[in-house]
Amino acid sequence: MGRINIRDLAPTFVIFTTSQNWTVPAGVYKIKVLTIGGGGGGGGGYSSTYVGGGGGSGALVFAELVVQPGTTFDITIGAGGVGGTGGSSPTAGGGGGNTQIQYNGNLIMLAGYGSGGGAATSTANGSAGSGGGVIGPLCPVGAPFMIIAAFVAGGGAGSGNSGGVTPIMNPAFTGIGQNSSMYGAGGNGGAVNSNGSPGNQGVVVIWWDD
Repeated sequence: MGRINIRDLAPTFVIFTTSQNWTVPAGVYKIKVLTIGGGGGGGGGYSSTYVGGGGGSGALVFAELVVQPGTTFDITIGAGGVGGTGGSSPTAGGGGGNTQIQYNGNLIMLAGYGSGGGAATSTANGSAGSGGGVIGPLCPVGAPFMIIAAFVAGGGAGSGNSGGVTPIMNPAFTGIGQNSSMYGAGGNGGAVNSNGSPGNQGVVVIWWDD
């Protein structure tokens, strides 16, 4: 699960798919960080007529930082939203989770979650979920790092019963490009009388020495 296209990836990198702390290794003074929020789940389809709405995708935040070895960051990975159930009383898809990075309790960057797709009714298709928003990147006063480049993109909204597509990196930034269908994408809405698909989880990728 989770292909990342490592066409220009640095010699040293780490990919986080679970929440944990990470400490800058000895001898590392500059890092690049890619953060993607969790996608929303698709809504359930009605038993005989209409389809559920697609979930929105998570947002993307990128930053390049000058850092000090030994600095510890707290990484939280956003889960993908659950798919809604289909049938005579369908349910909406669940929202994804925020993916964020903190330092010493201070928020550095947050890639927001995609909203879940709406459930179908006996008279209409479910509404599509919205894409996630962004916060940061931020540099707290006195922090042992400095942000020298950044790129942010809000998540993609669902379209009909199709899940939203995760944003991709601006080509101006080198180092990594992600497969937009693997992390942070919204789940598809359920077909008639069918469950919606779950959204894809978020991810954090950190790399250096490129």
